[in-house]
Parts: sequence; structure tokens; C-alpha cells
Amino acid sequence: MDYNKQQCGCGKDRKKLLCEIGKVDFALKDLNLYLDTHPYDQQALDAFGRYNSIKKQLTMEYTENFGPIVLDMLEDNCQEWKWALQDWPWERGYY
Repeated sequence: MDYNKQQCGCGKDRKKLLCEIGKVDFALKDLNLYLDTHPYDQQALDAFGRYNSIKKQLTMEYTENFGPIVLDMLEDNCQEWKWALQDWPWERGYY
């Protein structure tokens, strides 16, 4: 399982970045299910760590460019509730 962010060519394209986050999230969920039945598989544990790191990077990039997509990416001492101020996923055809 190799993932190369350079191949995605996301840049600041919101739709492509959401798609890449979705792909990585799918891989994480799949690895999670596998690790539920194979908890000592070091190769799968390593892959989970890599994909988790990639997801954090992609989510941070998305948050910096378009606003938060998960609550834990909100600023700790913010002056406004950005979560509610951005477009919702079903608005403007992001999916």
C-alpha cells in the first residue's frame, strides 16, 4: 500500500483534496477492520501509521485553505465559530 500525495495533484482544488481525503480515509477504515482481527501484524500497523499521518496532513491542508472539515481542526482560542460559517458539503457542488 503506497500513497504518494504528489500523484494526486490536489494543490488548492477543494474537490480534489476532498477526494484524496476520502481515499486515505477509506484505506484507514479498511486497515482498521483488518487490524481488528490481526492486531499484531506489524506491516499493517506501519501502514495504518503512514496513512493516518497522510490524512492529518491532507486535513490540515484543507483546513488552512477552505476551513475545518472535522471539529478537532478548529482553533483552540478562536473568535468565531468557523465551523458554521463555511459552505456545507452539499452546497456549491463540492461532491
